Amino acid sequence: MNGYQPLAGIKVLDLGILIPAALTSGKLAALGADVVKVEQPPAGDRIRKIPPFAPDGGSPQHMSQNWGKRSIALDVRDKADRETLIALVRAADVVVENQLAGFWLEAGVDFAELRKERPELVICSITGFGQTGPWAGLPAHGLNVDALADGINLVWEDGRPHRGWAFTSWGNELGALSAVAGTCAAIASVRAGGEGAWVDVSCWDALVETHRTEIAMTHRTGKAFSYRDTPRQALYTTYLSSDGVPILIGALEHKFWKRFCAGIGREDLVSHHEGGELEYGDADAALEAELETVFAKEDAATWMERFRTWDVPGGPVLDVQGFMASDHFAAREIMSGSEGEWPTVATAIRWHHTGTRAGDSLTPPPDFNVHADGIRRDWLG
Repeated sequence: MNGYQPLAGIKVLDLGILIPAALTSGKLAALGADVVKVEQPPAGDRIRKIPPFAPDGGSPQHMSQNWGKRSIALDVRDKADRETLIALVRAADVVVENQLAGFWLEAGVDFAELRKERPELVICSITGFGQTGPWAGLPAHGLNVDALADGINLVWEDGRPHRGWAFTSWGNELGALSAVAGTCAAIASVRAGGEGAWVDVSCWDALVETHRTEIAMTHRTGKAFSYRDTPRQALYTTYLSSDGVPILIGALEHKFWKRFCAGIGREDLVSHHEGGELEYGDADAALEAELETVFAKEDAATWMERFRTWDVPGGPVLDVQGFMASDHFAAREIMSGSEGEWPTVATAIRWHHTGTRAGDSLTPPPDFNVHADGIRRDWLG
């Protein structure tokens, strides 16, 4: 483990299944928490079975989200296992779960009563639609949450819609970030002598929040507003390079546009930006045509170097293989691991004062139920 672990000593009990809880507890593990993952026998969390599979049979979902955790098998339907689970809750500082509202109470685990016993206990419920509201009981997989929050890449072919290339649920990802923020705030409250909390995070809420400007504009004007309805913006859009790679330019400020025009030797184009604080080049078809010709003269690598040299926001639109091949990906040390092995993909949190990254030295994802004895010993005595 790296030397800076702000959550060292915090015990996190992960009762979740699939992705949202795994993401949440994984980020807490990266911050130094001791995370115990409770899994349903006989085969464990279904996250282990999400395809596609690597040659060794491992699921990339499990192998990328469960680093730094220990595994124990408990069946809440079994009385003895349920008593062990409740004992683990009593020993934990934080419980992460993502079942539909009411599931645990029906199963004989009363979080409200357990919090009365220990007000310092933090419960983090990260679900598709939250603990309240008419959709609270709606089962959720990531993309159906995203679909209800204007969050999927819908593609139409032959008059039929499909979800396009997207597999990552941004509701899941953003929900986990909100869950970690709320949990850490509650931990800070406890450390300051206050109470814990029951943190209710809806992945739908988290994705809806990203539409804050559209929500605000619609409410303020009384008219539906969507960025999809804005015109093409010549200074903030993509053009094709000579090797067919989309290049995005973001020369919204006058200083950036002047630098770009000077770099390409086209000072005559400066007047297309009228000098306002931010200008997007709305519906400037003539400028778009000029820039299409300009960008088509050089390849993507040349444009990337020019943006860096000229100090102008922009660059090629990279896929995963593209950004993994970049020198910046290597320099930021996001991934570590030998070729052919499952790597660690660290969090975005980097400790600048130590030169390390949260989660860069975690233990590999656990095999099912391999830590049962150690967990009972360490947590229950």
